[in-house]
Amino acid sequence: MTRPFDRRFPQLAARLPRRRLADLPTPLELAPRLGAALGLPALLIKRDDLSGQAYGGNKLRKLEYLLGEALARGCDTVLTFGAAGSNHALATAVYASQLGLECHAILSEQVQTPWVADTLRWHLQLGTQLTPAASYAQMLEAAANIRARHPGGAERMYEIPWGGSSPLGTIGFVAAGFEMAAQLADMGMQGPVRIYVACGTMGSVAGLVLGLHLAGSHATVVAVPILPMERIAAPAIAALCDAASRLMQEQDASVPACPDPQSRFEFRSGFLGAGYAQATREGIEAMCLAEELAGLKTETTYTAKALACLIADARSGRLDGAVPVFWQTLNSQPKPPGLGAVDIARLPVDLRRYL
Repeated sequence: MTRPFDRRFPQLAARLPRRRLADLPTPLELAPRLGAALGLPALLIKRDDLSGQAYGGNKLRKLEYLLGEALARGCDTVLTFGAAGSNHALATAVYASQLGLECHAILSEQVQTPWVADTLRWHLQLGTQLTPAASYAQMLEAAANIRARHPGGAERMYEIPWGGSSPLGTIGFVAAGFEMAAQLADMGMQGPVRIYVACGTMGSVAGLVLGLHLAGSHATVVAVPILPMERIAAPAIAALCDAASRLMQEQDASVPACPDPQSRFEFRSGFLGAGYAQATREGIEAMCLAEELAGLKTETTYTAKALACLIADARSGRLDGAVPVFWQTLNSQPKPPGLGAVDIARLPVDLRRYL
C-alpha cells in the first residue's frame, strides 16, 4: 500500500533513502471501555506498538530512514546512544541485525525499572557491542574511540543520534502525520483532535507537527515530557521541524514550509515526577486502567506518563468537545525465547547491576 505521504510527494519519496521495515499503517482504534470510564464520547489509540513484527514501537518509523541511509552509504556498522534500558537502542540493534549491520550502543545510567534487565539480555542475544558511560561527555568520548578503532574506517560507521531524532529520522514521523490525518478522515472524526505523545528526544513530536500541517490537519499535538524541561524546549522542536522541512525541500522544491510550528503543539510538563524513568502515582494508575479497560500494556518511563496526562485532561474537562488520541509508542511484540540463558559474562561490568 502506498503511504499518503508518498502519494503527496512522490519525487521526495523516490529520493529519500528509506528501507521498508515497518508494517504500516498501524491501526487507529477506538477504546470504548477506557473512554467511557473517563467520560469521553470517543477515545482513540494509535497502535504503533504493532509497527514491526520483530520489535514494534515508534522508533521503527525513524529507523526506516536512518538505516536506509546507512545502507545507501555502504556502511557496515551503526552506532547509537541511549539509557541502559533504551527502547531506541534496542530497536536499532534488532533491525540493524536483520540488515546485516553490526551495532554499537553507548548506554548511560538510569534508575532501575522492571524492563531494563531483559533489554540488556536481548542486546546480548543480538550481539550488540555495549559501552557504558557515566556522563554525556563520556558518551561522546566513547563514540570517538569506537569510530577511530573501526576496522573499515570511520566512514563505514553510521551514527544515529539519541532517539533517532535527526532531521532525516524526523521525516519518519512526518509520514506518520499524513497517516494519522488520513485515518481520522476515514473514521469521520469531527471536532478538534488532541494527540497525546510522550516527548523525549523530540523527533516524534516535531515530525507529527510538520506532517499534520502538510496533510492539512488542524490536530494539536500534546507533548508530554519524560525528561526535565531544561532538556526539552519548544524552540528546539520548532528548529527540528524547520531542519526536517529544509531537508525535504532540498529533494523536492514543492514541499511547503511550516509557518510557526510552535502554535501547533503544546507542552504538558506536570507528569514527569521525580525524573526520567521514575514511576509516578498517576502513571501507575494509567497503566492499570489501560490494561484493564483497553488490554494495552504501557510502562512507567514514557507511555504511562503520556496517558496520565490524557486522563487528567479528561477528568478536568479540558477535553470537552475534543477527540483525544493516545499514541502508543511502546513495543508490544513478545520477547524472543532464550533471554534467560544468555551469557551475561559478555555484559560490561558497569551494566551488570541492572540484572
